[in-house]
Amino acid sequence: MLLAGLGGLWAATTLPITATAWGVTQWVWVFEYPVYVWARQSTNDPYIVFGALASISFLAIGIALLPDLRRARWGGIVMAWLVIAGAPITALSYVNTRESAPLHFIWGWEFYILVAVSVAGVAAAASAGPRWGIGVRSILGMTLLILLVGTVALGYWPHGTLVALAAESIAVIAAAPRGVAFVDGTGAEPKDAQAPRAVPPA
Repeated sequence: MLLAGLGGLWAATTLPITATAWGVTQWVWVFEYPVYVWARQSTNDPYIVFGALASISFLAIGIALLPDLRRARWGGIVMAWLVIAGAPITALSYVNTRESAPLHFIWGWEFYILVAVSVAGVAAAASAGPRWGIGVRSILGMTLLILLVGTVALGYWPHGTLVALAAESIAVIAAAPRGVAFVDGTGAEPKDAQAPRAVPPA
């Protein structure tokens, strides 16, 4: 949970630099603080540098989700690994922003990763099974809506989207079922729980 929170905090911290470099005026007020002025002036292209650094958030959130989503079976596993895959894709995307870059066609591919994560959230909700409460399954199923609201509210993706994903991840991790039934990582009932109990003698 802490790792997911740190991933969201990193995305929120770097969001204003990348967003204003892209032309978003919503975050210009942060440059009243010297640390943001220094960060922006520390590189020749803050859009590329602080955009690529969003990969850290993808990695942190994905690693935080993986242990619990493994117990949501195939849908959860796919969702967690897609978030992790967003790390190298985002780094490559921003590094290849310029049209002269050798892999310029990758620029913007983090959008497709986020869409895939949203679809995988529905799959995770379906594959998790009844041991996962209806509340946490509903959160997983509404991943697309959650990410969309976060993106619109914060005015930029993927950073704003990652803040929303981190918040969702914290809720999922906090509500994910734990216990003996999930030790093997399959989410199946343990054998001793499935076996009929002996009837005590009268």
